[in-house]
Amino acid sequence: MRRGRPTIVEFSFFLCGVLILLVGWLADLLGIFELGSQPVAHGSASTLPLRLFITIFGVSFATIGIGYENFPEILEEGEAAKRYIIALLFLADGSLHLYAFNDHLGETFPAMFFGVFSALQLAAAFLIPYGGRRLDPLWIAVTAFLILAYIVTRTMSVWPIGNVEDVEPLGVASKLVEIVTVLALLSLMQSERLARRAAVGRASTAGR
Repeated sequence: MRRGRPTIVEFSFFLCGVLILLVGWLADLLGIFELGSQPVAHGSASTLPLRLFITIFGVSFATIGIGYENFPEILEEGEAAKRYIIALLFLADGSLHLYAFNDHLGETFPAMFFGVFSALQLAAAFLIPYGGRRLDPLWIAVTAFLILAYIVTRTMSVWPIGNVEDVEPLGVASKLVEIVTVLALLSLMQSERLARRAAVGRASTAGR
């Protein structure tokens, strides 16, 4: 049965995973100021490997606590496993958007956009395993909006950006994570819908 909140061990590993992501992001940010200039290009391919490594490392560290505390539940309950996977995908995408924030420091609106959504995704990663199904439409709406915003800003000039953005490696990596997230959310919602129907069927049969 799904718990309403994490255990101390699970929370500790998750918090340490988030701290790893934040330290990596802060080091990336300080590196920009140390160089005294903006990166050569948004999401430059030269910085992508390290950014991905830190993201994977932080997410993997958070996964240790989840696996340690919930391994039997994850094996037995597909819905619980999907919720944890979605939470980790949100954590990864939030990390990538922190680096996008760094890449857009000289642009007020894009920097605010990535700052707000990265914070939202990091917070959502903690809520998703324990928040229940009522917030699932919100998570899928947020993710779908991010995918749509990327497509629109890469195909036309929109206010207040004022130009067509480049297709960069960091953005492509983020969109791949978001596409997998949408698919996982749809699968979760379908599984929960079938489970509810099965429960109603059993209750109806028992009442006869």
